[in-house]
Amino acid sequence: STSISNSIIFMKELTKKCIGLISNTLVQLGQTKTDKDILILATTLADDLLRDFKKLSWFDVEEAFRTGVRGDKFVLNVQTYYAWLRAQKKLIDEDIWKKHNQLTYIPDKRMIYRSRKGTGMKLISNIKKLK
Repeated sequence: STSISNSIIFMKELTKKCIGLISNTLVQLGQTKTDKDILILATTLADDLLRDFKKLSWFDVEEAFRTGVRGDKFVLNVQTYYAWLRAQKKLIDEDIWKKHNQLTYIPDKRMIYRSRKGTGMKLISNIKKLK
């Protein structure tokens, strides 16, 4: 119960930060949305950050939005900010690859929730040929 209440407190704090980021971004884009719309977007952003971008720092998230606002998409919605976050993550991943002397960046396209451990999935090399 303590971890649940801690996670609820963390989610509330993250959502507050997302409300500020989304409000700021809307102003920069010259857009207006209702408070309800901003809250829905902020809650969705907080959830996406925890699910899909948990390795990004808050600075990385802000940088993704800063770069995105200066790009060619002028509407703030889930698809737009998701593309901005993916682009920022790719920049960070490419930088990590370069630091480890990898020649090319090859993203890991497996979904986080699809790890092979305990799923019963077999490696292709272990599957017997059908006769």
